[in-house]
Amino acid sequence: MEEKVIEIFEDVLGCDEIRDDLDMNLFETELLDSLAIIEVLLEIEERLGIPLQPTDLERSDMATVNNLVKFLKTK
Repeated sequence: MEEKVIEIFEDVLGCDEIRDDLDMNLFETELLDSLAIIEVLLEIEERLGIPLQPTDLERSDMATVNNLVKFLKTK
């Protein structure tokens, strides 16, 4: 699952730096904004089959790859 989440972030954000630091805060680095969050959630549903609404997650759940993977494992 981690690899798929990394690929989703890379595709949506157009950035491969994420792979080097899975704890990089994507909000602090300004890579992730409200539009990108929606795109990531849509890709998660399409590629992983996990339907999510923006209200299902806290901001911290999306802040890093590791946080999102941890959250998705509970779904």
